[in-house]
Amino acid sequence: MNNGSKVLRRFLLGLALVVACAQAQTYPDASRPVRIIVASGVASASDLLARAYAKAITEVSGLNVVVENKPGAETVIGVQALLASPPDGYTMMLVSSSTVTLNVVMIPNLPYDPFKDLAPLTGVGKAQLTMNLGASTTFKTAREFIAAARAKPGKYTCASATTTTRLACELLQATAGIELLVVPYKATSAGATALISGEVDLMFADPSSISSQWQTGRARPVAVTGAARLRSLPDVPTVREEGVPDYEMSAWFATYFPARTPPEVIREMREILRKASKTKLMADTLNNFAMEPLDLAGDELTSLNRKEVDMWTRVVKQANIKKP
Repeated sequence: MNNGSKVLRRFLLGLALVVACAQAQTYPDASRPVRIIVASGVASASDLLARAYAKAITEVSGLNVVVENKPGAETVIGVQALLASPPDGYTMMLVSSSTVTLNVVMIPNLPYDPFKDLAPLTGVGKAQLTMNLGASTTFKTAREFIAAARAKPGKYTCASATTTTRLACELLQATAGIELLVVPYKATSAGATALISGEVDLMFADPSSISSQWQTGRARPVAVTGAARLRSLPDVPTVREEGVPDYEMSAWFATYFPARTPPEVIREMREILRKASKTKLMADTLNNFAMEPLDLAGDELTSLNRKEVDMWTRVVKQANIKKP
């Protein structure tokens, strides 16, 4: 980049900040739509949460809120779309913790730094994953599947649709002493299709994105990944209960602005989101998704983020999980 280009870039950045600060004085403008970027596909947990959140935001503020899906590249495309947007408070993203924790650990040369490039708004919810088998498999329990995989290394497959679900597969291999073939898919829905068709044997997923397959009997949950059973699935044991005492994994969801967004705008939107989170709509949505509220904001979210990056860095190193 030559000097002229650098000067022009700094000028445009400065102009964008001046405009953003001026807009902050009248923020939010009800005549302008607010975008929520979802860095995953339609019907994913982030997508379903964002669509409910959009309605709740409109309910408490009167703002017009639209959801845009930008899936691909382990959610990197969605983050890049956010960072390319003006930092004026009219574009945010709602993502799972994998985008700001696991990607940091697992993706070499990640083109963003969540601690420098993103401004945390509020937490939305926290959840466990479910371990699911397709109807074509003969195993009735996770314990049976693990025993079979241990007896025949490399025979069985595990679908991976995000960094979270990939590491769920990898962590099971490391803690259960088994070898699986991890098969990547672009979106959770594609992985679920592969599971029910018999293309893969196993898939980790959040309950909301695969529960419809349980209802039709084309997939079934055989374990949950947290330290305790889900209240909504009391008959489904934990992976620990199925004979893997070192296995534990959970996920959380939160909203972010680009880091250059004016503090006044961040505070105003954070208050709107807090009100939206307390609506009956969001309470019902979290309950339907087998999630609990995540009542964290700003520095609290950053602290949780750093803690999990440190934890997964240790797990990846200790388990010798290979990066792509």
